[in-house]
This record gives sequence, structure tokens and C-alpha cells, in this order.
Amino acid sequence: MATTTNLYQHLLEKFSYYSTDELIQLNNDTILGQGWGSAKATFRTALLSTFSKRGLDLSNIISKEDGFTSVKHVPVRLEHNVLIPLQS
Repeated sequence: MATTTNLYQHLLEKFSYYSTDELIQLNNDTILGQGWGSAKATFRTALLSTFSKRGLDLSNIISKEDGFTSVKHVPVRLEHNVLIPLQS
């Protein structure tokens, strides 16, 4: 648990130096990769947190229903400050 928390904090710090385009590319590369272990999930969570801190609209990939949050595992593009899922 502490390792995951440390990784998350480390990634948040590193991602603050990336451009939004670089972060989108990281997201898309992560989504297209195989497997979803805890390190990959932590990586994506840090990416999404960074997008949110930059004021990007995540509503097309994150939804909340009945107290549950659902995150789509899709590549995205940026359009008018909104992350849009790419069509496969």
C-alpha cells in the first residue's frame, strides 16, 4: 500500500512537468498496453488526476451512478478543453 501511494505521489510530481499533449499520449499508450496490474492502475489514476488539476473536462470518460465511479479505459483526444474518447 505504501509503495502504491509513493508511486502515485512520484507520478503526480513528474506529470506536472509534462505537456497536456504528452500526457494524452501517455494515456493512450497505457490503454493500448496489455494487463492491468496495480502499478498500471496507479499510473492511469495519476494521469487522470493531473488532467483534472489542469481543469480538463473528464465527463466523457468518467461517470458516477448510484455512488459508483466508472472510468472508461479508452484512448482520448483533447477538444475544447474536453477529453473525448477516440472511436475504435
